Amino acid sequence: MLNETPGRIERSKRDKLDRIKRAARKLFRRKGFEATTTREIATAADIGAGTLFLYAGTKEDLLVLLFREDMDRVVDGAFATMPSRPLLEQLLHLFGAMIALHERDRGLARMFVKELGFVEDRRHGIAEMMTTIFSGIANLVEQAKSRGELHADVPAIPLAHSLFALYYFPLQRWLGGDPITSAQRDERLRIALKLQLDGLRNGPAKILSTKKSNPARRAPSAAAGRRNGRGGG
Repeated sequence: MLNETPGRIERSKRDKLDRIKRAARKLFRRKGFEATTTREIATAADIGAGTLFLYAGTKEDLLVLLFREDMDRVVDGAFATMPSRPLLEQLLHLFGAMIALHERDRGLARMFVKELGFVEDRRHGIAEMMTTIFSGIANLVEQAKSRGELHADVPAIPLAHSLFALYYFPLQRWLGGDPITSAQRDERLRIALKLQLDGLRNGPAKILSTKKSNPARRAPSAAAGRRNGRGGG
């Protein structure tokens, strides 16, 4: 160890981490998250069980580490291929790519979402990942404002948080066993996003007519009838 240079030590660490991640992915997919043990992961990665805990404190931490890596790649790809279309379609492009990642292994995705709020962030950088997502969405919002799609005074970052929440809530329900198809899930997401954006657009809001459902519009009042000479009580 005394003869090892910092560069060799760093390469050795990266090599061990890569082996751990490959082993964990393989075992999680083959046996399932619950049935896989950390000892099995360490054995498959050809390292000691103690060494594994230097890279991931728990099996749950390791799962989040893997998903965070995958999500970073998916989000970067989605923003890099963002179509020049209205904001709604851009959001569906981003969220659709993220949903597709969860669809690859619904069981692991369910565990990831469940554990996300309990992991040690300084180890996995979840806050950094979320900042990237929120900043990217906020940038899309600013572009939509410059195109005249939204009111100029709409705050981009708070709206980015709200739009992400509209994506995340149905995702949690779907992963939790909500008995709907993928098409129904996606349509619910589209409707929720559209409702949010429609309320922030320039110009008059597009709302359903209430002429048929408003009794005051369907028939004149008795007092109005007397004034117009058309009867009265």
